[in-house]
Amino acid sequence: MSNFHSKITTATLIASVIAAVSTIPTLTYAQQQTNFSADLSGKNIVPPVDTSATGTAKFNVNPNGTLSYQVDVMNINQVIGAPVTLKNGTVLAELLNLYATTGGGNKQQSAYPTGPVNGKLVSDVITAAKLDGPLFGKNVTDLINYVKSGLVYVTIRTTPHQQGEIRGQLLPSNATAPSTAAAPAMNKTAATNAPTT
Repeated sequence: MSNFHSKITTATLIASVIAAVSTIPTLTYAQQQTNFSADLSGKNIVPPVDTSATGTAKFNVNPNGTLSYQVDVMNINQVIGAPVTLKNGTVLAELLNLYATTGGGNKQQSAYPTGPVNGKLVSDVITAAKLDGPLFGKNVTDLINYVKSGLVYVTIRTTPHQQGEIRGQLLPSNATAPSTAAAPAMNKTAATNAPTT
């Protein structure tokens, strides 16, 4: 009988472990993801914009809870903004420093709108201080939760298309953004060709 009790004890132990493990919530692929990207095009704007401009936005969740990003664009001109938004356009964060200037002394001018951009538009790190709209005063983890839920879009606004010329939804990806906390790097073409006012 001791062999019988041993088998029952072993079976009970295995069943208990299986039951315990099955009650642990499993994370979906998107919840585990730390890399996200968006393919930016005019067809993703509502209503669609007929443009040859395209782009890619890459985001990476950093171990310290910040969110690194890099936005690369092609065939776009007169960029005035790059907000992270909900589908309805509610701004959650602005990726560009809209107060950036170029030049020095009496040649200083606003960096936006840009001139033609073909390459990196911007890369930086989102911190809590950059959050806006419903996320103002909250943590970057709140934005990351929106991203992981598939609710976030990146829009590139231009002078001719102030509501957006290209846009894309941030989705799980294998692409990674730079994870440095360096100051924003602006496309030199954008800064050099900024119109004088």
